[in-house]
Amino acid sequence: MRILVATDFSPRSHRAVRRAGILAGQSEGDVILMHVVDGAGAHQAARDIREAQRMIAEQVAVVPEFFRVECRSLVVAGRLSDAVLDAATARQADMIVIGSGHGTDARGPGRTVRGLIRAAPCPILVVNRSVVGPYTKVTVPIDLSDASARALRSIASLGLADHVRVTVVHAFEALGKPKLTGFGVSREQIDGYVESWRSLYAEEVDAFLEVHGPAARDWPTRVEEGRPEEVIAGLAARTSSELLVMGTHARTGIRRALLGSVTEAVLATGGADVLVVPPLRSGIGPDLEPFARTPPSALGVWFSAP
Repeated sequence: MRILVATDFSPRSHRAVRRAGILAGQSEGDVILMHVVDGAGAHQAARDIREAQRMIAEQVAVVPEFFRVECRSLVVAGRLSDAVLDAATARQADMIVIGSGHGTDARGPGRTVRGLIRAAPCPILVVNRSVVGPYTKVTVPIDLSDASARALRSIASLGLADHVRVTVVHAFEALGKPKLTGFGVSREQIDGYVESWRSLYAEEVDAFLEVHGPAARDWPTRVEEGRPEEVIAGLAARTSSELLVMGTHARTGIRRALLGSVTEAVLATGGADVLVVPPLRSGIGPDLEPFARTPPSALGVWFSAP
């Protein structure tokens, strides 16, 4: 696996660099350690490039995760997100790794992270956590779409499922539940109604994994009621997951300027590391529609007129 990791020599970047070294060592891959300097002023940029090359050489020498990993340096002038995307494409990177703090603002993940995810040619790992060793617990949120299928395939193809505990989670909201209390439906009936939806979704999750899940993987699944971002963050915290793997949907026009709301919210929590798997850039194959959902039969009974 070829990993391109961006560094600005800050502590947040050091976490990303160490994680890239671990992943490359596990996959017998190589690392491209990249720094982008501000391109303003040719003379100043040239001096900054020389200084960055020296600092990268020092970083490679002191990072223990690089001792048995082939590591090359790349220092260029330009705009960070554009330069990283161009380098990842030109060097056929299998993964981009970046620290979560690049350009962070109060609204969530920084502009650099958002820009990379919108146009990435490969999965992007956003590193939030301090690095203590290889990943051991991974959570994969799925919404039963092609984006989720890509996330599941990436787990296997990138070697992230080896020797780790992978939990698959699906969040759902029971149709019409907020209105049930107003209709005089008892708490027991509401709970039964929610469980009917849970059973329905659990069957769909099993069917989805049968088709799209890696062969011979016996991964536990969780089907939980609630807003997706809250369910995902809550489960990751309860299971001490170190990594979340999420697929994003293709966007066109103005929608391409925005990350999916769930991905944005999860990135903003700053808890576990997040691997974002983007849509295929070749345009081969549209995203699949989510599995069809049929309301439980009890819905018609509880909403029937007296």
